[in-house]
Amino acid sequence: MRIIPVLAVLTITLAACSSPGGPAEGTGAGPVVLSAAEAGKRLTANRWELIYWEGPPVPHGDNGEPVILTFAEGRVSGHAGCNRMMAGYELGPEAGSIAIKGPATTRMTCAEGRMKFEAAFTKAFGAANAVRFEGDHLYLDSPGVPSLKFHLRELQGG
Repeated sequence: MRIIPVLAVLTITLAACSSPGGPAEGTGAGPVVLSAAEAGKRLTANRWELIYWEGPPVPHGDNGEPVILTFAEGRVSGHAGCNRMMAGYELGPEAGSIAIKGPATTRMTCAEGRMKFEAAFTKAFGAANAVRFEGDHLYLDSPGVPSLKFHLRELQGG
């Protein structure tokens, strides 16, 4: 019975090769909570497009401009579905925590569905108190509200 010793060696070898800390950041294999400094670097190095939310359909293509946000120097700005949006943000002090301060939009009128989406999105975005990354995705979480899932987009001109 040579199979059992070979299986034992394979099992030991695979166990020795596995990472004790779980999946590496950026592999898409699991969520990563970063320190405020590291989260800040990751947020500001990219633009972020909203790709999923358990709310109204996310605007893109024929149903409107995508929601794309840019984080820089304690400010976030971008498009919220109909209007431009801006807010302040602060990371920390605990790893994975974020505070969104005073989200506001310009006041153009759009189709009713886009206006409803924007109001719901702005409220959910303003309630976010946790930030985590999984591969090329950013999640903003808050109690009792479905996560806002963003995909990274390169900075324009960078």
